[in-house]
Amino acid sequence: MDIHQLQVSYQMEQDRLLVRLNTHSGEELRLWLTRRMIKNLFPHMIRASIETDAASMQLTSHDGADSRALSQFRKQESLQQADFQTAFKGEASVLPMGTEPLLVTTVHVTPLESGALRLAFEENMPGSTTNRRCEVILAPPLLHGFMHLLETALKHTDWGLTLAEPSEAPDNASLDPLATALPPKYLN
Repeated sequence: MDIHQLQVSYQMEQDRLLVRLNTHSGEELRLWLTRRMIKNLFPHMIRASIETDAASMQLTSHDGADSRALSQFRKQESLQQADFQTAFKGEASVLPMGTEPLLVTTVHVTPLESGALRLAFEENMPGSTTNRRCEVILAPPLLHGFMHLLETALKHTDWGLTLAEPSEAPDNASLDPLATALPPKYLN
């Protein structure tokens, strides 16, 4: 699947993030990501992006820079080259998974030798006889763009998640996204 555009938006009525991916061939995939899914998925994406960036830049880093600094550099480079101005083309001619977005209950994250990341999204609903699934491969620039779109959409939620950037945590620190979460507020 050759991804052409990505869009991530917060849907307040559903209290979920809607991810839309369209391809050069006119297909559109739609995914729902919940707070729980983002909380669990994002640390794996951060870790995988650091590892793939470090592996691809290993030969070019002779100054002793750590993998997080290299990943942050790669991310900034990717975001500078990304096109966030062109409007998302929402008139897909083909919806391979149907009109209802796939409610992601499981994600398999697999780093590839090419430096890309394979994300397999699954919907496994209790009592359902059919499980929907889709798989996308994100090259490093697209991965960084997707992570940036997720972070931007999270700013519109009231989930209390502040996802740590790779450069903000020391190498041996936990990549727990709730480490920087806002404390709960109580009404008495």
